[in-house]
Amino acid sequence: MPQLQAKKSLGQHFLVDENILRRIAEATDIRQGESVIEIGPGTGLLTKHLLQQPLSKLTAFEFDERAIDILQHEFTDERFSVIHKDFLKVELSDLRALGKLNVIGNIPYYITTPIVFKLLEERANIRCATLLMQLEVAERLIGVPRTKEYGIPSVISQCFSEVKLLFKVKAGAFRPAPKVDSAVVRFDFENDYFQRSNTTAPERFDEKQFSILVRTLFAMRRKTIRNNLKQLQSTNTDSPALADFLPRRAEELTVKEFLELYHLLY
Repeated sequence: MPQLQAKKSLGQHFLVDENILRRIAEATDIRQGESVIEIGPGTGLLTKHLLQQPLSKLTAFEFDERAIDILQHEFTDERFSVIHKDFLKVELSDLRALGKLNVIGNIPYYITTPIVFKLLEERANIRCATLLMQLEVAERLIGVPRTKEYGIPSVISQCFSEVKLLFKVKAGAFRPAPKVDSAVVRFDFENDYFQRSNTTAPERFDEKQFSILVRTLFAMRRKTIRNNLKQLQSTNTDSPALADFLPRRAEELTVKEFLELYHLLY
C-alpha cells in the first residue's frame, strides 16, 4: 500500500502496527449492516480491516488531498466511499439516511477535543464511536472526582455517553512515532448516564445550559462553587437547598451531583 510523508501541520502520525489495527477494527463492535464513518483514514491502513467487518457502508472523511487518489485506487469495494472534507465541518444529520452511525478514527492530537465534543453534541445521529487518541486526553475522559484528570471533558462525556478506555497503544506503533503514548477510547451514546442510572433528565433539561454550568464551575478549579457561580449573574444562590454544594469545588462533584445542582439552579 502506498505511503505518505506525514505532515506536521496536519498532526499526522500513521498507525502501522498491523496487530493494533486489527484489534481496533475488532473493538468497534460493528453490527451486521451498519453504516460506519471513518475519520482521517490516511492511506487506508485501518480501512482495510474495517472492510472485513459486516458493515453495509463505510464513508471516510479525509482532509489531506494527497490521500484521496490513493484511497480511491486502493479500495474498489462498492461499500466504500471517501469524501475530501474536514470532519469538523460535516453535519452528521445530513447522513441521517444511513441510520445510526458507528464512528471510528485515528485522530490528530491537536483536534481531539473538538472532535469529541462534536460527537457528543451530534450524538443523536451516532450509536457509538471508537477513537484512537492521546493517552492524556483519554485519561481525562474517564477521570473520576478528586483527581487532576477530572474536569469538563470527564463530566460531559460521562453524562452523555458511557466512555471506556479499551487499551493503550505505545508510541512505537506509529510512523513517525509521537512523543507520547495513545489509547483507544469507546463512547456508547445509547448508554448515557440516564440509561445507566435508570433515571430521567431533570425537567426542562437544556444540554447547552448544563454544559455552560459545568464549564463555569471548572473555570477556576481551586475556587468554590459559590465563587464560580458568580460568573452566572442570573443564578440565584440564596436557596437553602444549595447549602451543601456552595462550599465545595467542582472537582468534588460526581456526574449525579452536577445534575442535581443543575436541577436546583434552573
